[in-house]
Amino acid sequence: MASITGEQPVDGKGVRLPLLACIGWGAGTLAVAALFNSVNVLLLRYLVDHVGIGAALAGSLIALSKLYDAVIDPFVGAASDRSRSRHGRRRPFVLAGGLMLAAAALLLFNVPTSLSPSLVLAYVVFGLLFYSTAYAVFSVPYMAMPAEMTADYHERSRLISFRVYAVGAASLVATFVGPTLIARGGGGQSGHTLMSLFVAALAVAGCLFCFRATRDAPFHYGNSHERLGFVQKLRLLADNKPFVLLLIIKLLQLMALAVTQAAMPFLFKQVLHFSDATLGLYFLVFYISMMLSQQVWVRVGRNWGKRRVYLIATIFYALAYMSWFFLQPGEAIAITLMRAVGLGVTGGAVLLFGQSLLPDTMEWDYRRTGMRREGMLSAVYTIIEKLAYALGAALTGILLGASGYVQATGGTSVVQPDSAIDAIYFLASICPMILLALSCVALAYYDLSEEKLAAAVEEG
Repeated sequence: MASITGEQPVDGKGVRLPLLACIGWGAGTLAVAALFNSVNVLLLRYLVDHVGIGAALAGSLIALSKLYDAVIDPFVGAASDRSRSRHGRRRPFVLAGGLMLAAAALLLFNVPTSLSPSLVLAYVVFGLLFYSTAYAVFSVPYMAMPAEMTADYHERSRLISFRVYAVGAASLVATFVGPTLIARGGGGQSGHTLMSLFVAALAVAGCLFCFRATRDAPFHYGNSHERLGFVQKLRLLADNKPFVLLLIIKLLQLMALAVTQAAMPFLFKQVLHFSDATLGLYFLVFYISMMLSQQVWVRVGRNWGKRRVYLIATIFYALAYMSWFFLQPGEAIAITLMRAVGLGVTGGAVLLFGQSLLPDTMEWDYRRTGMRREGMLSAVYTIIEKLAYALGAALTGILLGASGYVQATGGTSVVQPDSAIDAIYFLASICPMILLALSCVALAYYDLSEEKLAAAVEEG
């Protein structure tokens, strides 16, 4: 078993990770992705159309909770970097965070609307802050684990592919099973309660399996004898050009995803007039397409290079989102599902290669500085993630509010003005296309290739 006390280890380069360790680490995503997608896809509409909170206020509250999350991320990352236990650095955090996420699922989708408006608002704020804390405790240490499990350039892509499988499975549950359970429960609060119970159970199962299956993973830890101040650490991070560019790329791409995930339920309800069950079918096709494409993308990336394939896939991903601009009410479900296939396949590549570059930049940081700071880099990366989703949620809520979107309580059907429909079209098509196009510009400057990283390893 790998050292957990900080001794200098074998670097793990060229060693194929055990299948159970890969599956176990990837399965940890179940703990966070099901709730993450439920929040991004369903929470804004739940708060607006069922709880009766205004769209701009609800979007702003979600955004502020993610900014709070970003503030605490560095503290969680530093704590996991310093952690020493018989269970390793990160695994105890993953276990605790997963259990907290299960509790957060129950809090967020069971708002007691019988309370006064001010108490309802206070309850929602508490639920969002608790969820954000749980997300930080889980995700920051979790995303630092791949860099400590292997130093092999392509093995990281293989490891990350298991996470993409789990993301697809968990997202499928959140966006297919979730809306289906909501519909089965009557579409109101009882439906959301049923959905939240299922998501909570999945979070518990995911974190427990991840904790157990990764106990014998070949973790390798390095020593960091040099003590630096926070400003000095940030300066060193700023000098890591590939990492900085990756942050810019992920900020733009995750903003695009946040906007479209929040806008999609409104698009299906107000433009297509589809049921929640049909929305679930769309996401079923989307995530199955994403999962089925993974092994193809891993092989293509190995042959053509991760950066090149990442860039091409992002371009086609942007074009697929732009196709929503030409959507007409009454469109055949078959055409909508074809869009789901295109977005799922290209989105699978964007997710795989975007995340597989993170441990590469962590290895680059180690070769440049001699310090193992995976937790800190993971914290900065997740700060960008939270900022992206904060901006995306705020943008969606603010634009809907400014366009005159009319909120409701209990899911009551409301006729929306043309300006609100136009805003939904913009959020689902033009906005993500612009953000993804800008990310391609940043990706064009990313130059941390396999050869460059191998040369740094040789020099080290």
